Parts: sequence; structure tokens; C-alpha cells
Amino acid sequence: MITRTTHHLKSLRVTQETEILITSRPADQMNAAQLQVFRRGHWTIENPIHYVRDVTFGEDQSTVRTGHAPQNLATLRNLVIGLCGLDAARQHQPTSYLPRFRAAARNHRQLAIDLLARPLLNGC
Repeated sequence: MITRTTHHLKSLRVTQETEILITSRPADQMNAAQLQVFRRGHWTIENPIHYVRDVTFGEDQSTVRTGHAPQNLATLRNLVIGLCGLDAARQHQPTSYLPRFRAAARNHRQLAIDLLARPLLNGC
């Protein structure tokens, strides 16, 4: 269990959060430092994925809530993220390729169509 205390300087409030961690490893085989490494390791994977979806695609601001539309849009976002990552790797571009591509494709729709039309493998 991790307890965090936050002092909010503007409002002069103090809040406290408790995080409960669950692991399959027995307590006698893991100390607090090891548990913290595993906990932080999870977020090194989670944060980049959520950042792309939330900041680049504005997923949190989406007002789509009915039927299968949220899942369908998430699938399309994942497809674009994957295709842009694949295309960036082919072109030896840095990981910041996606925001630049999205901005360019907003003005030139043919860029997005070309990305979808490219073969997945070089030999195809």
C-alpha cells in the first residue's frame, strides 16, 4: 500500500491518496524498492500510449458515447497509430512523426489515403 500526501499551494488544501498494489509474488520475496520499480515500470509503458491517444487524438474530449462507436473509433485510432509508427520506422523518422503526419493530413487528405494504401511489407 502506498500513501501519497499532496499539499496544494494555491488552495492551501492537503489531500491524501492511498494506492493498493496487488502482485502474485509473495511478500517475503519483494521489498518496497522492488515493488516501486515494478509499479513505475507499468507506467513507462502506459504513459506513451495514453499520451498519443489523449493529446494527439483528443480522445478524452470525444463526445461519442453510444453503441459501438467508441470502440470503433478507438480501433481506428490504434490503426492510425500503428500505421504511422510503421511508416515512420520505414522512413527512419523519430517517434514524434505521428503529430506531424496528423497535422499534414488535416490539410492534405491524400496523405492519409496514401498511408492506408501502402503495402505493409516492403516486398509486397
